[in-house]
Amino acid sequence: MADLSNEEANDLADEILLRSEFLPAREPGLFGRTVDRVLTEISDFIAWLFRTIFGGSGGAAGNVLAIVLLCVAGVVLVLAVVKAFSGRVPKPETDETPGTRVVFDEIVAPEELRAELSRHRAVGDWRAAVIAGFRLSVIGLIDANIAREVAGATTGDFATAVQRRRPELLSTYRAGAASFERAFYSDFAVDESDVANVDALLASLSLIGASS
Repeated sequence: MADLSNEEANDLADEILLRSEFLPAREPGLFGRTVDRVLTEISDFIAWLFRTIFGGSGGAAGNVLAIVLLCVAGVVLVLAVVKAFSGRVPKPETDETPGTRVVFDEIVAPEELRAELSRHRAVGDWRAAVIAGFRLSVIGLIDANIAREVAGATTGDFATAVQRRRPELLSTYRAGAASFERAFYSDFAVDESDVANVDALLASLSLIGASS
């Protein structure tokens, strides 16, 4: 086996660790819970039909009706499963929109994020400014070859990449990530200090880009 350089070894480690089988299990979202509930209800209905067919009364006519209903339920189950999986909106290919990146499963454009950051900062919308600025910092991590552009990667995955490649940035990254998570996932107050955390991360990445 050919010897790998440190950079090649780090790239290989990133690629392996960001595979789905190594990512932490996530709680099912609204889509997953809805599908589970529908399938459970259909399964319960089918079980009731089986009890009607094999354990109930009503003679031949009742059994024929139950069999017909069972066939209908089977068709409904198949259609529900097909609908559940085909109903997901596929991620657009980034190649169709030059200059865009995949960040937290969303297609974003750096120039648009910069404009959003300036606009939200100007009107004091700190929450929106933090979200735009942190997404922009993730693109900075990717452009600086600190992290990889991987669909489904989380703030924790990017923290692992920063710790491995640029440990001196870890505390700055964590502060920015904490502000982003508060702004994006919670209703807690977000203020100008959170924007400052993201600005510090962007400034650090800008220095890295200038020196490379």
